[in-house]
Amino acid sequence: MAELRDDAFLLRRVAYGDSSYIIHVLSRTHGRLSLMARGARRAKSPFRASLEPLYELHLGWRPGRTGMGTLSDADRGAPVVDAALSPEGLQLCAVAASLYQEGDPQGFEELSNAFAVLTARTPRAGTPGGMLAGVWSLLDAQGLLGPLDHCWQCGQACDDLCWHAAECRCEACGGGQSLSRGIRRAIPALMQSAGVSLSSADLTMWAGMIQDVLRRHGIRPLNMI
Repeated sequence: MAELRDDAFLLRRVAYGDSSYIIHVLSRTHGRLSLMARGARRAKSPFRASLEPLYELHLGWRPGRTGMGTLSDADRGAPVVDAALSPEGLQLCAVAASLYQEGDPQGFEELSNAFAVLTARTPRAGTPGGMLAGVWSLLDAQGLLGPLDHCWQCGQACDDLCWHAAECRCEACGGGQSLSRGIRRAIPALMQSAGVSLSSADLTMWAGMIQDVLRRHGIRPLNMI
C-alpha cells in the first residue's frame, strides 16, 4: 500500500521484541494511530533520536492490510513546550492517551491547544495554573465538562452551585462542596486570558475537581498540586 505522511505527537512508545517499539501517536489528519517502529531501539536506527515526546513529529508509514501500520520515516520538529515544562507536558500526553482511542479521528489539535494553554498560563512564579488549564481544555474539548454557571444535571442557571460526583449541580440535583462565585468566574476567565490568576485555595479546589472528572471517566489521577 502507498505510504502515508502526517504530523503527529508521540503519546507513548512500548518496547517490542529485542529492538523495536510500538508507538502510539495523535496525527493531524489521521487521528490516533499505533505503528510498528522496527529496529527503533538499535543504536544506529534512524528512528532512535526522532521518537521523542513533546516534539512535533513528521512521520511516514505504510498502512497494514488488516492491522497496525509500519513506520518508514520519522523526523523530529520543534519542541511544543519549554524544557522546564516537560513534566507537565508529559502529563497532558497521558491524559490525551486516555481520552483518545485507536481510530479516533481527532486529538491532534486538542492536544496542541492544551500545550499552548499550558505554556501561556504558567506564571514565572511556578504555580500550577497552566497545568490545570491544559487538562481542563482537553476535558472540555471531549465534552466532559459543562458551564460553571449552570447545573450539569438539569441545565438550570443558578447562583448557588455545588460540586458533587464530578459535576456542577444545583441543590435540587444533589448537594456537595459549595462552589463559590469567585472560583466559578475565575476558571472560565483564566481559560480565556493568561493574565488571570487564582488563589492557592481555588487552585487546590480546581485540581480536586479535575481529579474527580478523571476518575469518573477511568483516567488515572495526576500529580497537579
